[in-house]
Amino acid sequence: MRVVVLDGPKKLSVVEKPTPQADGKKVIIKISKVGICGSDLHMWEKGERVGLVMEHEFSGTVVDAGLLKDSLKVGDRVTALPLDPCLKCVSCLKGDINMCLNPVASPGIRADGAYAEFFACRPDMIRKLPDSISDDEATMLEPAAVTLRAVRNAGIKPGDKVLINGGGIIGLLSAAWARFAGASYIALTEANKTRGENAAKMADIDAYFDATDPEMLNKLLQGSGGGFDQAIDCTAVPSAINNAIMAMNRGGRIILAGVSYKPIPINTLVVVLREIEFKGTIAYSHEFDKAMDIIGSKRLNTERFISGTIELDGAQAAFEKLTAGTYPDVKILIRP
Repeated sequence: MRVVVLDGPKKLSVVEKPTPQADGKKVIIKISKVGICGSDLHMWEKGERVGLVMEHEFSGTVVDAGLLKDSLKVGDRVTALPLDPCLKCVSCLKGDINMCLNPVASPGIRADGAYAEFFACRPDMIRKLPDSISDDEATMLEPAAVTLRAVRNAGIKPGDKVLINGGGIIGLLSAAWARFAGASYIALTEANKTRGENAAKMADIDAYFDATDPEMLNKLLQGSGGGFDQAIDCTAVPSAINNAIMAMNRGGRIILAGVSYKPIPINTLVVVLREIEFKGTIAYSHEFDKAMDIIGSKRLNTERFISGTIELDGAQAAFEKLTAGTYPDVKILIRP
């Protein structure tokens, strides 16, 4: 089968790999659509894990049902939680499979993923897709679940004022869920003008603020009427997090959804004086099924974030486009 592999820093190659074979356990899936996500872009830029088939946001049809032969049939449309929990550690036993202490082969990160014609998946992570969810929508379930958890961790409720840092797909979906939760005012900060203007067109936010503007903090305070109740940072950029601290109401909560591989400085004095709460968020557990239910019932539209679909041979150009910073594209799908 044809796959896209990481072939060095900022380099992808289309190669042939053996097609997964039925083993009576794993579900063999023919991939219909697969998304390009932020973690893929980071690995591509660094060139880590050469030879890896990346990606974990996909839709497909069953070729062999494996252990699920009593509940799935050939041709059924499916997706999956791209997790590999051990189900034995203290986190898994509490139901927090997103924080498993012993993950082994997370698809697209530690093991081959879905930039391929076929994919073999552990059966307990499979989810059968309802007819109400298109192949395109199915590729958006994973980032939708990530951001639903972020908004839940933030505790956003009707009437709250929410600040979102970052206009990528995680920031945009966080804004969408915040609106769904009843936020009365949503502001988004973004240093890239193209991204910021694109976010403003999505209709989930009330205002976009240029993160390079030296007067941005004052404008945030004016726009929010004095401050925000919650913030979701999707950047892990020190200036963005410190602006969120300064724009936060007393007793506010800041959710860290972005990841930095290095320590970053924050203004702890203001955090202490205002009793601001920080909380991290990672992946999802029950949120995946909840997001699938809400998207399937058409209460949240995710297809609007999809910029287009390409073939496997177009992956390199698509990665270059998404990292160029000069295009409004948010989510590009690949059709193997």
